[in-house]
Amino acid sequence: MLPLVSLFWSLSSSAAAGATLDSAEQDLVTRINDFRAGRGLPTVTVSDPLTAAAKWMSADMSVHNYFAHTSLDGRAPVQRMNDAGYPAFQSYTGEDLAAGYTSTADVLAGWIASPAHYAVLVNPAYRVIGVGRSYGAGTAYGWYWTADFGSTVDAGAAAASFDQGYHSRWNGQSPDPTIAPGATTTLVVAFANAGYRGWYTGVPNQQASLGTSAPLDGPRADLASGWISPSRLATTTTSYVGPGQVGWFEFSVRAPQTPGDYRLSVRGVVDGVTWLEDSGIFFTIHVR
Repeated sequence: MLPLVSLFWSLSSSAAAGATLDSAEQDLVTRINDFRAGRGLPTVTVSDPLTAAAKWMSADMSVHNYFAHTSLDGRAPVQRMNDAGYPAFQSYTGEDLAAGYTSTADVLAGWIASPAHYAVLVNPAYRVIGVGRSYGAGTAYGWYWTADFGSTVDAGAAAASFDQGYHSRWNGQSPDPTIAPGATTTLVVAFANAGYRGWYTGVPNQQASLGTSAPLDGPRADLASGWISPSRLATTTTSYVGPGQVGWFEFSVRAPQTPGDYRLSVRGVVDGVTWLEDSGIFFTIHVR
């Protein structure tokens, strides 16, 4: 049987906009709300601080290969939620964990079948939720899931000081190119992984990508050639970049038909979690 752990408590008895969830995390929230609504219970909305806390816990378990409510730094769930910016010590809070499941339907079914997890799911006091999942290659269970619940509708984003473990440091880049109108060229940016979490290509919330900046997420269809999207140039050329290792981001640009100089600013990002440090990286595409 795949592992499940549940913990809930009351301590004493503020709405954040929906945090960024990947499709599976959002589907789990939907399933939990359908389950609660079907039993006449209030549905829960997504809390930014609780999402940050849940994502951090799942990632910590997947990185360090353990499965427990107390994280390796000695913090209980209520402390992690509080550190993420949620008023946990003034709220009813609870946490459900699961590991080894690949689908949200199986995660929820496992929780429903467990009395302790079921008690968390049907607690009428809860109004907000945070969900996170994370994958660790070579770990005991692979996928790790966390759902954090709270009774207080919080009114703020996750604490800026709550470190999700993703950081980068500029390591190098290609020189500015000079190309003909309509021609393409390949450019490279290198980042050192300066955080304590690895970058996994293709794994939600753990894939490091190169995004457009100045402004952030600004589409650059005028230069894009084979990009992931108009605002995501590429991910790493290797499937894994561990802490201290260097990740290479290789991408192509297509010159506009009108000669001139075109500036392209870029920045690292782990979608669904955080933007990486802004190193002020840019290219000037000389079209002649």
